[in-house]
Amino acid sequence: MRLRCGAKPLQVHMEGNHSFLSYCFGAVLIAAVAFTVSYRSAHVTMLLHNLSTPRSGEVEVLPPEAVSVLDCVRQSGAKSVQLSKLLADNRFLAQPITESIYPALVTDQGQLYVSYLSEPLPAGCVSLKEAKRVRIAACR
Repeated sequence: MRLRCGAKPLQVHMEGNHSFLSYCFGAVLIAAVAFTVSYRSAHVTMLLHNLSTPRSGEVEVLPPEAVSVLDCVRQSGAKSVQLSKLLADNRFLAQPITESIYPALVTDQGQLYVSYLSEPLPAGCVSLKEAKRVRIAACR
């Protein structure tokens, strides 16, 4: 019997070593991010708990107005929301509201009407909630 040293075993060994190094690098990167974030805000276990919790990051990422609209959509079970013209023109509020309320949709005739507090409500709408700078109303 003759032993052969071919490219296959060496190649498999190098691929295995590469994946091991990738896993190690990934673990070090995750640990570094967790340490950095925990150093600034909270304990690492709290960070990991928040990452695995439903609805995590909503309050930290969304504007307060979008969080208010999202809470109202969830509580009411609304399938659609209408944004006032002024609010729809503000992309810094309209976009997060539109994204966060999904699967509810932003339409022209929504079950809920969202506007700035300074705007008058359309006829047939009843105010449900006023939070931050927005008013949420139910419309027929």
